[in-house]
Amino acid sequence: MIKKILVAYDNGDKAKEALETAIEIAGGSKAEIHLLVSVKMPDFVSTVATPDMLKDLEDKSREYFTEILKEPEERVRKEGLPVFSVILQEPPGEAIVRYSEKEDMDIIVMGSANRGKLERLLLGLGSVSNYVLQHAKRPVLITKG
Repeated sequence: MIKKILVAYDNGDKAKEALETAIEIAGGSKAEIHLLVSVKMPDFVSTVATPDMLKDLEDKSREYFTEILKEPEERVRKEGLPVFSVILQEPPGEAIVRYSEKEDMDIIVMGSANRGKLERLLLGLGSVSNYVLQHAKRPVLITKG
């Protein structure tokens, strides 16, 4: 029986779809939903930003997600499910895998890449779901929409 579901959340459309899928999975068993956000800036940002700028960006990102998470938290509570939010400051893929192990998650639910093909090609983005698929010791469900 699934008791703990980790949802990788970045407020994008695919993350919102993943949350809805997690709510469906959790419904019958009243499983906990853990919303995870990483505020770690991608490596390419550190090549153009000073350490102070980088810290400021991550601090502002943390503030932003603290507010943004209120809506999905309320959505989960509306379904009568327990919800927990965590904001980490480490690379997203690593954060998801580490947290899933540390908190003994039963399943990880996440959306496919939110970025277009050109962005992934130019910036090397969109590899979080691939990283999680390759490194997680838990089942991973990738939603596509």
